[in-house]
Amino acid sequence: MDLPEGSRLDGMVAKLKRCIYGLKESPREWYYRLVEYLGPFGFVITAWDPCVLVHDSGNLFLAIYVDDITLFGATGELKEQTIKVLKTEFKVNDMGELNWLLGIQITFTDNGISLSQTTFIDKILNRCSMQDCKPVSTPIDPNHRLKAIEVDEQCTDTTAYQQIIGSLMYLVTGTRPDLAYTITHLSQFNSSPSITHLTAAKRVLRYLQGTKDKHLFYPWNNQLKMTAYTDASDGNCLDTRRSFSGYIFQLGNATISW
Repeated sequence: MDLPEGSRLDGMVAKLKRCIYGLKESPREWYYRLVEYLGPFGFVITAWDPCVLVHDSGNLFLAIYVDDITLFGATGELKEQTIKVLKTEFKVNDMGELNWLLGIQITFTDNGISLSQTTFIDKILNRCSMQDCKPVSTPIDPNHRLKAIEVDEQCTDTTAYQQIIGSLMYLVTGTRPDLAYTITHLSQFNSSPSITHLTAAKRVLRYLQGTKDKHLFYPWNNQLKMTAYTDASDGNCLDTRRSFSGYIFQLGNATISW
């Protein structure tokens, strides 16, 4: 970091009194600055996520992702007042009603809210030159069980494999629980993938080609009843003989955790 012209002295250095955008600790410092400012206005950190704040009235939530802030709550005086409070202290661009958030498209209908990542999937397919691939009906071949690379087996481009798996992981955590098992399984071979593993990863892309419009749907006015499903395999890992377990939680017929 260089000091501006006119402020440099030979043999002297400057002490940084305030965190500057771009430093590793900047997001953390900004987070504490924002939370400290919002505290007197009735916002407290939730127990389940430090980046989600709730107003003490319980009618307004504030989600923080670095410098992106999203307000969730009924339209009214409280929401408008909170926006004014933020604009008073910080430079804020009000983007209006939420349609996109971190690459996830959010659609409001008369029946509920849907979350999808169709555009993100198209970007992955284009980056991997798979935009014209033929779709398949399953993300992984149930008749072809994968295992770690053999000593005499040829390795493939590790970086290309890791890029595919990394992109697919964001899909899994965002809107595609149907890929949870497949990507968990394929990620075990990140350090030393073979051509067979790369072929399996590309099969997932072919599956996405035919299912890119699938989305999570959150219906209105459903009874908030919690439902959970879980299952486990029986030692099906060919390398360690360990089992795989999986779960999915739904609240009011809306999938919330997997």
